[in-house]
Amino acid sequence: MKRLFALCLAFALCAVPMTAWAAPAWPSGVTIQADGGIVMEAGTGTVLYGKNMDHPYYPASITKILTALIVIESCDLNEIVTFSHDAVYNVEEDSSSAGIDEGDQLTVRDCLYALLLASANESANALAEHVSGTREAFADLMNQRAASLGCTGSHFANPSGLNDENHYTTAHDMARIAQAAIQNPTFVEICSSRTYRLPNMKRAPVEKYPDGFPIANHHKMWNRNDAAYYNGAFCGKTGYTSLAGNTLVTCAKRGDMTLIAVVLNGHLTHYTDTKAMLDFGFGNFQSLKISEFETTYTSLDNDMTIAGMTAKDTISLDLDEDSRIVIPKSAGFSDAVPHLSYTLDRNAPSNAIAQVNYTYGDQPVGRSYLLLGGVGGADGSGQAADGTDGGQAADGSNGNSGSQAADGSNGNGSSLAADGSNANNAGPASDGSNGSNSGGQAADGSNGNGSNGGPAPDGSNANNASPSPDGSNANSASLASDGSNADSGSGASGLIPPGGGGGKPGGGSPNTATSFKIPSNLAAVLGIAASLAVITAIIVAVKLYVRRRQEAMALQRRQRRIQRLEDIGYSTAEFERIMEQYRSSTTSSYTPPGKRSRRKRFPFRRS
Repeated sequence: MKRLFALCLAFALCAVPMTAWAAPAWPSGVTIQADGGIVMEAGTGTVLYGKNMDHPYYPASITKILTALIVIESCDLNEIVTFSHDAVYNVEEDSSSAGIDEGDQLTVRDCLYALLLASANESANALAEHVSGTREAFADLMNQRAASLGCTGSHFANPSGLNDENHYTTAHDMARIAQAAIQNPTFVEICSSRTYRLPNMKRAPVEKYPDGFPIANHHKMWNRNDAAYYNGAFCGKTGYTSLAGNTLVTCAKRGDMTLIAVVLNGHLTHYTDTKAMLDFGFGNFQSLKISEFETTYTSLDNDMTIAGMTAKDTISLDLDEDSRIVIPKSAGFSDAVPHLSYTLDRNAPSNAIAQVNYTYGDQPVGRSYLLLGGVGGADGSGQAADGTDGGQAADGSNGNSGSQAADGSNGNGSSLAADGSNANNAGPASDGSNGSNSGGQAADGSNGNGSNGGPAPDGSNANNASPSPDGSNANSASLASDGSNADSGSGASGLIPPGGGGGKPGGGSPNTATSFKIPSNLAAVLGIAASLAVITAIIVAVKLYVRRRQEAMALQRRQRRIQRLEDIGYSTAEFERIMEQYRSSTTSSYTPPGKRSRRKRFPFRRS
């Protein structure tokens, strides 16, 4: 049978011309004048463009991003910092200063404003002494924190970024540090401020400065009155020394994407280089919510339900609602390849049992955690037996962790979308469809989830996914009979490939009729008959293949269910007992539906 199937398939491939469809190439075409640079998407860590991004350079004052992050994590903002002689005077001549003098006492909050807005080196020294006692001890803390963020090419020797041959970093490492910093709302609040007034300074007496000594942010890209203004820029840090050249970190947000651009060893083109990288990122890439497109792993939940588990025993598996991937705008979700891994990183939620990593070619583009939902109620509401919300996972933890996501939103997916609407309004409806339509907004303002998204009664996925930027459907996501995704995405820019719909190359509707003229020549008739025979053989072979594959997959699912049940304390015998109870109850309680008569409606019948 396998040989017959292979022969029929070979005949079909030879008889029907086909076009090979490959994922669109990763965008290129941006150049910068600086020696090193990178633009990275903050939510996923996807590197969109890099130039010498892992080569070490002197960072200058962008070092203060890491200094500020450590201070915010270590101190109360109302603590008092006393400026020592060493903190004020152990700096390079003519380096950045906020005019703070020896003996001045400011709060940690005041010092952070001086650090990030005025780039005050005396403030960096004083904060380091306040946290660790000495600048050297604080530098050790900086290196430990950088390593925890995944930095591999950096070494920090002081909190200010002043010239030191042992003080260096890479563009990629600085992007990672900025990625962690903008997850802290206190950092963003201070760093994005345009001006601030420092109180209680010897060099700024109250008589002259009754409201405090004014300082201003050195970064120009969110100053509307400056030529370097960039729409969406909200946070960052400038830097310059004679050895480091111009350095710049800039964060900008548009729609669903937040980009981080880093410039190292710039040559007075740091703002134009940054603009070029940000324009490249926003113009060529899109951010897609994984849970709105991925159907492969959510079917594990359906397996457990079909197995006949009672409401008490139901185990649900869900994809992280906030996870996304970033891919070219000309690509579809199916062009990203998922890889299931049971090795969890340190950021994994407590109820995660695996993670799905996505790549585009060789480029990592995002990930999602596979979460253990815990014990579900009979109506799918997620309530435990005592009426509390969410139920508990197998380890006793709450099935809904409620921890905050990196952007400060609630980790259970109930955060507000950009337009203020709830990103996850409701649970599944009684017919199995998802009650939430909002799903957040896409970058063009369209609704991120165009339909209910639950499985339809015939097993196909009712979620047509987010529309592409041109308004076409990016992913129909219906399931094939063997459980695979029958159509995982549209072609370039969401366009339907030549030859028909369905999102497949050359694929039209299987029900499309082809009109032809029956020839009078007997040879042509015999040829048609032979073709029909071959097609029939192919159909039979495919059906047999699908049936065998379904049986094999059913066996695999059964083994997985048994394994998962054993992991949480159920034995194989208990599983078989539950299955037998389910089959007997289903057989005894099933009643075939009665036929409903349909009355004809006549156009002239009186009502």
